[in-house]
Order: sequence, then structure tokens, then C-alpha cells
Amino acid sequence: MESCFYSPKAKKTSANPNFFGKPSRSKERGFTKRLKGKWPILILILLSFLTRFWHLESPSQVVFDEVHFGKFVSAYFTHKYYFDIHPPLGKLVIAGFAKIAGFKADFDFSHIGENFDSGSLFGLRFLPALFGSIFVVLIYFLILSLGGSKKAAFFGSFLVLFDNAFLVESKFILLDIFLMFFGFLSLYLFIIAKEKENNSKKQIILYLISAISVALGFSVKWTAFSFLGLIFILIFLDYLRNFKFKPFLAKGLIFTIVPLFVYLSVFAIHFKLLDQSGPGDAFMSPAFQKTLKGNSIGANVKPLSFIAKFAELNLQMYTSSANLKASHPDGSTWYEWPLGKKPIWYWTQSKDNLKANIYLIGNPVIWWFVIVSIPVIILNLSDKRLSRKTIFWIYILLLGFFANILPFVFMKRVVFLYHYLISLVFGILILTLFIDKDFQIPKEKEEKPYKIKKCSEKGKEIKRRDFFTFPSKGSFFLYFGYLTIVFLVFILLLPLSYGIFLPEKINNFYSSFIKFLH
Repeated sequence: MESCFYSPKAKKTSANPNFFGKPSRSKERGFTKRLKGKWPILILILLSFLTRFWHLESPSQVVFDEVHFGKFVSAYFTHKYYFDIHPPLGKLVIAGFAKIAGFKADFDFSHIGENFDSGSLFGLRFLPALFGSIFVVLIYFLILSLGGSKKAAFFGSFLVLFDNAFLVESKFILLDIFLMFFGFLSLYLFIIAKEKENNSKKQIILYLISAISVALGFSVKWTAFSFLGLIFILIFLDYLRNFKFKPFLAKGLIFTIVPLFVYLSVFAIHFKLLDQSGPGDAFMSPAFQKTLKGNSIGANVKPLSFIAKFAELNLQMYTSSANLKASHPDGSTWYEWPLGKKPIWYWTQSKDNLKANIYLIGNPVIWWFVIVSIPVIILNLSDKRLSRKTIFWIYILLLGFFANILPFVFMKRVVFLYHYLISLVFGILILTLFIDKDFQIPKEKEEKPYKIKKCSEKGKEIKRRDFFTFPSKGSFFLYFGYLTIVFLVFILLLPLSYGIFLPEKINNFYSSFIKFLH
């Protein structure tokens, strides 16, 4: 006998009177209808903004790489040239909003733990928190675009919402949340564009915005080039499916010309704002320095053109990154990341026999489940319950998962746990799509294929994809039981994400756990 566990409301018939004996109002029905099925995404939106913005100005001290990125953001106010191994967009957008928020660039960012007293900390940390909040919602809609159900979309975005590593990356003046947002946004836009009518205005606009988004991603960090690679693979696979050359060429040109134009434009703004000699001069050639006001280069040196400056800076960024020799106690290797090894110590402070710490640490219930699931999923892609569309996207996502780890296998410079976060998102997407089948009622050949008539003796019917409709009590408790454990572990690790002051005994517990992961 099939289960009717947590089935939806009864059929509307004349024998089913209003509960209170009063006629319902049309406005109330309209409002309820608009909210129907929307509560999962509304909960995600509320909790994502709450977790990312709560205590945003705490600690009011410099945390981890804020010591670098804070300096770079300030440089756009002083116009003194700086050098960084990453493209400038992340720092540019933070500086832009900080300007609106009233930041005066009167702070040194000299060391981790330095007290921040300029009153503009909220403005500096606002955009990472905003993008981190929206990123949770983006994952929800991305899963839907991949063919997942609302249960799957809620499941995957819930894991991103309550992973402590994503939370920490969203609360400080850091860049990775920007590149993840723009990268996965470009993938989402490309997927929904594919579903539109070929060569329609909507499709072309979506492809253009997707191309802009992927360019914004690798204008933050080059790691986002992996998304452009995935998109080109999808374009080529579309060509192999129908052998239509003109659409293939058009999409290829869009995702070549538009990203190049955006990337060049970002550097044009960068050079325009940094027009004075500064601490970054030492990394550049005399001809490059000649373009900066207040330089000490002789009159016989000819200044570089914009394109020449662009080429030299990008080459220097690559060379400097490849030649980094510095070590770090929390540096890690790529094969340690899936297990969450080597959490990164971001900040610490002691007062009144209490101590607070901030670590970049993953939620182990998520990280361990994802990495254990990947080989199991690969071996079970022949499961007949998986649709061809789901199998296709799992293969693409697996490609994204491994493509974002592979460069770090050969990288000799020190790397960190946060370099795994893009692959972790791909892993969450893979896991979510694969297990979606286990929480859906199987299709039956009836007159209404998306509604399965059950519990007819009770006068009820079940919709296959209703959020609370599960094939059995067991699947219901597995779904919400796992999410409950994820949430509880998130809460357990919360003091290490927000820097909450704790007594020595409790700190010893957390220290033991950190040592275990090291």
C-alpha cells in the first residue's frame, strides 16, 4: 500500500465547508495563493540575510586577509598604485560601496587584530554579506534550472546556508564570495537561456548577461575561468547535438568578445583610479611607472599605452602568484580539503578570562557527506530512476567539481581550504540532484501524470512535487533528519564563525576539534 504521509489538503468540494463557517474573502484567497509554495524560498532569504548580517561589525578589528584587501580598497581613495596577484574587481566594488557609506580611507590595516575605529566597518563588509546572502538564493534557483524539485532546491541551498565556511567568507572584506556568485550566476543564466526559443530576444539577452557575469567572476579571481570553460563545453555539446554552425559561432563570439571587453573595462577603471605613484611601483617596469603621477623615472623613458600596461600587469600577476614561496601554518593540500582538514585561523582576542576565535571551518556533516557520496554517485549513474537530463547535468557538474581542484594539484605555492569552496558547491549540486529521486513519489501512468491519486477513501490527492509529499515516512525523516543535524552542527560551530567570547573549558573543546582537523 502506497503511503499518503504528509499529503496535501483535501479536494475542494461542496461537502467541504469553510472551517469557521464563514465565506473566505477573495483577497485572502489571492494572498494565500501567491504565498502557496513560496515559503521555502522565503525562509531561505530570511535566514541567509539574518546569518550574514548579524553582528557584521563584530569583531571591530582587522580579520585575516582584511589586512591586505583593506589596504587595496583604501588605495582607490588615495589613488596610489598598489599591486595584487588578483584582478581588481572585488576590491573595486567594495571601494565603491564604501565610498557611498562614507569611508574616508583613514585606517592603516597594518595587522590582524588592529582595532577599527573609523566607523565605516559596516560599509566595507556590506557587499560580501549581501552577495553571500543572495548566493544562497541563487543556488536554490540553479538547482531548479538543472531539473531538481523544490525539495532538492531547498536541500542544496540549505547546505550552503548552514555551512560555516560560506558564512565566514561572507562576513569580512574577502573576495571569494564574489567570484562564486558571478561564476554560478553565469552558469544559471546560460542554462535558462538554453531553454528559451532559439535566437529569441530573451535568449540573446540572457547569453549576454551570462557572458558579462562570467567575466565579472574572473575579474575578481582567475579561478572563475573554470566557469567559462564549462560554458564553452556546453556550447560545443549543443553543436554536436544539432550541427548548426551559426548558433555555435554566435554563442562562441558572445562568450569571447563580451568577457574580453568587460575584463579590459575593469582594468581601465583600475588604472584610472590608481594614477599616482605608490607601493605597487616596485613590481612594475620603469615604462609602466612612467604613467603614474609623482614617479621618479627619467624623462628618456616612454610611458606605456593602456594595452601594454594591461598586458604587463596581467603577466606580473601570473608570475608573482606562481613564484610565491611564503609558507603558512594553516596552508593545506588539495587532497586534505574534501575532509575539511586544516581550518584557517582568521582572528583571536582575549579579555576577562574569556577568549574568542574565528576560523574558516567547514560543516563536517556536509563536507564529509559530499566527498563520500561522489564516488557512490559515479558508480550509480545507471540508476533507472535518474532522468537523462539529470544524468547529463551530473556529468557536467562532476567536470566542474574536478576542474576546480585540478589546478591546485600542480600549484607549488601555499594554498588554503577556501580554494575548495567552488568544488564544494559543485559537490552539493551533484549530491542534491542524485538524491532528489529518493524523495519523490514515482510517476504512475494516469490521466493526470503530475497528480497521483491516493488515499481515495479519504477523498485526498497527492501532488508528486509538493514540498511535504514524500514516498514514505522513512524518506521524510531522512530528509529533515539530515537537515536538522546539519543545522545543529552549524550552531555548534557558530562561536568559531562569529568570534564569540567563551570560557576556557569550552574553548578547550573547540581547540581539541581544531587539532583533530589538523
